[in-house]
Amino acid sequence: MIDLIYKYETIFRLLLFVSTFSFLAFWELRIPKRTLTQIKYKRWLSNIALVVCSTIGVRLLLPAALIGVAYYAEQVQWGFAHYFELPFWFSVVFSLILLDLAIYFQHAMFHVLPVMWRFHRVHHSDLDFDFTTGLRFHPGEVLISLLIKITTIVALGAPVLAVILFEIALNLMAMFTHSNINLNSKFERVLRWFIVTPDMHRVHHSILENETNSNFAFNISLWDRIFGTYIAEPKAGQLGLTIGLEHFREMHWQSFAGLIFMPFTTGIKGYAINYRDTRNEDELALARALALQNQEKAKLASELVGYVDAIDQHALVSVTDPEGRIIQVNNKFQQISGYSLKELLGQNHSIINSGTHTKQFFSEMWTTISNGKIWHGEVCNRSKNGTLYWVNSTIVPIKNLDDKIERYISVRIDITERKRREAEIEKAYLDLARANNELEQLSRIDGLTNIANRRYFDETLSEEIKKLQRQKLPLTLLFCDIDCFKSYNDTYGHLAGDVCLTQVAESISSTFIRVGDLTARYGGEEFAVILINVDKEAALLLAERMRMNVQNLNLVHKSSIVTPVVTISVGVTTLIPNKDTTSSGLIECADKALYMAKEKGRNNVQYFE
Repeated sequence: MIDLIYKYETIFRLLLFVSTFSFLAFWELRIPKRTLTQIKYKRWLSNIALVVCSTIGVRLLLPAALIGVAYYAEQVQWGFAHYFELPFWFSVVFSLILLDLAIYFQHAMFHVLPVMWRFHRVHHSDLDFDFTTGLRFHPGEVLISLLIKITTIVALGAPVLAVILFEIALNLMAMFTHSNINLNSKFERVLRWFIVTPDMHRVHHSILENETNSNFAFNISLWDRIFGTYIAEPKAGQLGLTIGLEHFREMHWQSFAGLIFMPFTTGIKGYAINYRDTRNEDELALARALALQNQEKAKLASELVGYVDAIDQHALVSVTDPEGRIIQVNNKFQQISGYSLKELLGQNHSIINSGTHTKQFFSEMWTTISNGKIWHGEVCNRSKNGTLYWVNSTIVPIKNLDDKIERYISVRIDITERKRREAEIEKAYLDLARANNELEQLSRIDGLTNIANRRYFDETLSEEIKKLQRQKLPLTLLFCDIDCFKSYNDTYGHLAGDVCLTQVAESISSTFIRVGDLTARYGGEEFAVILINVDKEAALLLAERMRMNVQNLNLVHKSSIVTPVVTISVGVTTLIPNKDTTSSGLIECADKALYMAKEKGRNNVQYFE
């Protein structure tokens, strides 16, 4: 059996790798622990490309690799196991345990030494955590790791079988411990006492440096408990944990080229393991934050003089005592206000009050700053010569060590020109809106009769059909025209005809006064009326009233063949709109009713169903 393993070691390792790869890929797909944040195929290509590159690199540089070294050490009887002539199976077990311990210390060293961390951060820079993360090692790290393992194998005198079994276990466990699989929580808590589980190792990939520098074990989990590097759960929980490194979250680092060149990036430091202190994590975080703040303060202090000069050139600055009396102003303030320093000192800011703002405005301002809060707003002031000017003002209360306000600093930017342009733009918008409104009205009104025109009638009829279709209410359409209007024009002339049209339109419009009713000039001497929620009986009564109102105008029409006064003929149709109802269909029905009225001698009302 052992000879078979020796002979087909490469094939066994390849088959086990492919089987484990496929099994974990299927498990992660069916029962994942966490939702991945990156596009899977892009990560897989980069991670797999890295392991292929590492494998090729190792084969080229160290063709014999670990198995060859173990064979040679066995032949020349090098190492601890051969020196003490330990039994074969004891040597195998002993070597497996010590090799795993060596990997634990090697892993810790990759976090301790800056040059080793440069290579190892490629592994930690993965923004997600799945079994391909276990393949994501830089060729440089793989080579360093190989040299360390060669030294350990020679020192131990590890049997070839132990080296083969250890390499198989290391490769398979690397994928398992990094897998995104969901294990039963009770089973996982027991299992992690013996071997490293994905939940245990996921803590090691946290963005928090204290968690990154924990749980170094690869196979046997007890090493972390023994050496005090064990953390049971991440601070944010398994699902809330952020994976990766803070300095390598841009997507260009996740490409194959980015991973290859990452160790050689300058100016970005890793997580030093000496920061790790599980007892004082919060205190260390606070200390680093304070150090950063002090560094920023020093930087700001060196730039402060330049900022003050720049502010003095472009802003109006004043300082007042707690009662609001001016104790200091800059040249820009004097220039814009028109007052000299002597005139301003000891005065209240009311000296430049324009009267534009209400008392409540200044009361709210004072309430804000007297409570130690910063006030920001736009203020209109008046200069000495009476000219108004606008400033964008910020007032900052300055407190002493006893937390009492000892002065107020006001910084104002002159925005008079901007306010003038805004006023001009606002006026232009108002003028444009007014013109658009007038244009809209003109586009809807008939120029002669001053009632709705044909365009507005068509739009309204279409909208009412849709609305009443939803509401399932009746819609009535009245069509009417002036009887014998051509002969009226021929007898009295077109100017009189226009007057007649205007009077008839006014009479029809005054008949229908409900909100929603629409009277329109349909064309020539023809008029149309839209009535909402009016049934047949009511529609006929209203149509008859409209006809009588026109006749009662008593407009003389001596050439009429109906009566000696102006009259109208009316067609009526009523329906409850449905999905098949159209404007053209409704107009056609009303037109047929009007035609029936003309056929029956004019000056009457007819209904078409």
